[in-house]
Amino acid sequence: MKHVLRMLGIAAGFALASHAAMADSISPETFSATLGVGESITITKTVVISKEAPTSALVDVKFVADTTGSMGSIINQAKANATSIMGNVAGYGDAQFGASEYRDRTDAYITKVNQALTSDTAAVQTGINTWVAGGGGDTPEANLIALKEQAEASDWRAGSHRFIVQFGDAPGHEGGLYYPTLNETIGALKDNNVKVLVVGTNAMNANCSDCTLDAAMTIATETGGSFNLFDGSADIATLIQNAIGDAFDTYTNVALGLVGAAPGGVEVSFDPVSYSGSWDRSEDRTFTFNMTLTGLMAGTYDFGVGAFVDGGQVALEKDYITVVGSVSEVPLPGALPMLLGAFGLRSAALRRRRRNLG
Repeated sequence: MKHVLRMLGIAAGFALASHAAMADSISPETFSATLGVGESITITKTVVISKEAPTSALVDVKFVADTTGSMGSIINQAKANATSIMGNVAGYGDAQFGASEYRDRTDAYITKVNQALTSDTAAVQTGINTWVAGGGGDTPEANLIALKEQAEASDWRAGSHRFIVQFGDAPGHEGGLYYPTLNETIGALKDNNVKVLVVGTNAMNANCSDCTLDAAMTIATETGGSFNLFDGSADIATLIQNAIGDAFDTYTNVALGLVGAAPGGVEVSFDPVSYSGSWDRSEDRTFTFNMTLTGLMAGTYDFGVGAFVDGGQVALEKDYITVVGSVSEVPLPGALPMLLGAFGLRSAALRRRRRNLG
């Protein structure tokens, strides 16, 4: 069967590769084909990981704030910084944000989600605006519960680069009947690929009867995040923007993969599955993949293919495949000559029979 092919955006893809400030990209940006059932086609997909920070990444940021009474003097700064961070981070690509808060087990609530992850920054701002300092009782708070719950929450997007920005001024209770341990919290964050960017006072690293010395610093370091000292002179919004940008500076794995539901009537495979190495964004880097598409069932299918850096999506392209025919209409490999031979023998026999009857 003759292939019907259409490629768009090839020239644009090469233009991206040559422009250091442009976004990470996949070329061709879109691909269309018509295949028969059982038929395959292989095309080349070129991924360019650009110089400097990406502008097309999938980024999820959750703000998690201590809203106990001791935050009274800095809660408004935390709210203002969260607002500024939303504006700064949007430049990295498709960004979503969420907001939640924590107090302690003696309060009306231990943790509370103000707004789940969304691209609606106005809704997130409404959630942030509800932060009011109150309660708290003793010095340590429910830091670890809040971090663990948000790490394990279901609203993270598949393939996103995940960050929690935590605002606080006190250490967190650890272990016992009510709280996870420090290691359990760090484990949950790592298991879900969440980096914690702490914005806090030095008191967050204090020791106490049921908390660990330097816990906030340890969480930030172990998850690949950072600890940012909350004082009047620091430009917190810029520090957090830079910290998120730093997360993209180096990378060790580049891969292609399906985004969203797999197309049931088309088999998609990539060769190689991924590249592994040690790279930075000091220059544009190009990675080439062969993508093979095989028609399985008649129908029309569209699906996304994403470029992933260290498991986080940085670019997306769309493919459109039409599959025609049915399995019964496609001879098995090697069977066609046998079928033709049998048909020829039968035709010859029928001709001889007609001559004998005549």
